[in-house]
Amino acid sequence: MRIIFALLFLLIGMEPLAANEIRTTQKLLTDLGYQAGPIDGQYGQKTENALVQFYNSQGLGFDGKLGSNEILDLKLELARFNVTANEINFPGSFYTSELKTCTAMGYGSFNLQNNIASVSSLIGYDWHADHQKNSNSQTVIHDKITVPIKKLLQSTHNAITSDDQFSINVAADLLTRIAEADSLYDSIGFHDVMKKPRCYANGDPKSTCWYHEYEFARGVFSNYMVAALWLKNTLSDKQFMDVDRYIDKMYAKFLRPVERQIQEQGFYQMANGGLSILIYASWKSDKALAAEEIKFRFKEMDRIIYEDGYINNNSFRGVRSQWYHSYGLNIALGYAYIAELWGTELPYRLKNKLFNASKVANLAITDWENFKKREFIGPNRNKIKGKDSAIRHTHQMAIAIDVLMPLITGVELENDPEYLKKRRYHMKDGIDDLIGFNPNCI
Repeated sequence: MRIIFALLFLLIGMEPLAANEIRTTQKLLTDLGYQAGPIDGQYGQKTENALVQFYNSQGLGFDGKLGSNEILDLKLELARFNVTANEINFPGSFYTSELKTCTAMGYGSFNLQNNIASVSSLIGYDWHADHQKNSNSQTVIHDKITVPIKKLLQSTHNAITSDDQFSINVAADLLTRIAEADSLYDSIGFHDVMKKPRCYANGDPKSTCWYHEYEFARGVFSNYMVAALWLKNTLSDKQFMDVDRYIDKMYAKFLRPVERQIQEQGFYQMANGGLSILIYASWKSDKALAAEEIKFRFKEMDRIIYEDGYINNNSFRGVRSQWYHSYGLNIALGYAYIAELWGTELPYRLKNKLFNASKVANLAITDWENFKKREFIGPNRNKIKGKDSAIRHTHQMAIAIDVLMPLITGVELENDPEYLKKRRYHMKDGIDDLIGFNPNCI
């Protein structure tokens, strides 16, 4: 039997491997999520098929030869998914080690009274009442909280990079006053959201979406933490204590409950909270938390983004499928950039999926009907219908997806005139608050 086994390996161009090496291969494939059959040390069709799938997922081909190189490839890919604290290196300012002058940040300044007034309007703002009155499952009116936080980030960034001490002091004061008022803390938290009806209740796009209230409060708080990171070294002891207390309090309600919380569908604001957790980890200098988050989020992205690049939920939202596909892709690319900047290596399988997702975004721009042919199997509660609700262009809030795509995947965004026209309005904000930074300033 051993002779037959050795001859088989020679016939297919492989060196005979010991059973324990085949067993190692099968275990690695299984840990990576492939169906390699029983871990029995026998090289069969299932093991070979799993190897083919593994290399295909990386944009490569399997030559049919299993040896030490293939085992090493599997080990390296598994290590990329299993991030450790030793890999983490906080750059200090979230998306960069040093803030530098960047024209893409716009010209917001605390030397202008209207910017101070805008940020001040966030202090103690009743987002819960606003959301209940003005928003529903399909449409979220969020300007009252998102505009002020973007003004804070834009004007703070410009103050620091121009060494404008007056504006730095104003920024630190506003940051502290937002904290002292426990701003947004009265918004619904994650645990209470889970007790409420889901968005699009009974298929009604006009129904209340409690998750949106939570999600936008969480997103604004996340961007607040970015501003806090930038200002950390300028805060007085009293200011730091107030801000740190507020950050801990908000984190406990809005983010700690979603640490390693499995989300089966969709990739949305702040990487489903993942970027928010990373910002907090940086604030606390907690490398273990950062590593656990990246490890978890890589696996979530790998699960939610299909091999062909379509994104579970985002890419299948009816007449707004590209709008939400590009929204999710932009956020995934932003997360990938931060993860690599912080010292980790993007798994090749995930990088290939992002490559394919970028191609899908371009397909939607150049051939909508072909893009829409991809069928989705499973629950699709938030699919949007009707000509009046249709949006086919790339999401205008993804203000620098055309920077992130080639940076992470090497794919250039196709010309999308409607997107380019609509994003002009948001470019002046200076910040992509879906990811907490402006990729044009990298």
